[in-house]
Amino acid sequence: MRSLVFCTTCRYSPEDQAGPDGLTGGETLARHMEAVLTERARTDVAVERQACLWNCTRPCSIILRDTERFTYVTGSHVPERGQAEAILAWFDLHGATETGEVPFRSWPQAMRGHFIARIPPVKP
Repeated sequence: MRSLVFCTTCRYSPEDQAGPDGLTGGETLARHMEAVLTERARTDVAVERQACLWNCTRPCSIILRDTERFTYVTGSHVPERGQAEAILAWFDLHGATETGEVPFRSWPQAMRGHFIARIPPVKP
């Protein structure tokens, strides 16, 4: 299973909890991702929401989760469509690997500097 878990309580900006539409940064970014996936008719990646991922110093936080490959904890994402597209581009590269290890030179520029931790898959 592959999914993107968005922290719904992440701030919109360092100054503001919510954006002009009243949504948090995490919720805004999740909605951008859903729009990108819908426009591309993608059903292979689930969008999930979780209140507070305990990474409050680096909003917006997202977990790039995979049951077969490494899972990654990321942060400092801006709540914009372009960032959602970069997250999906990186996650597609991740899904094309056996282990989930994506060579740095392949990363979209907008994904550099966002990785906090990688978590190995759970083995039965």
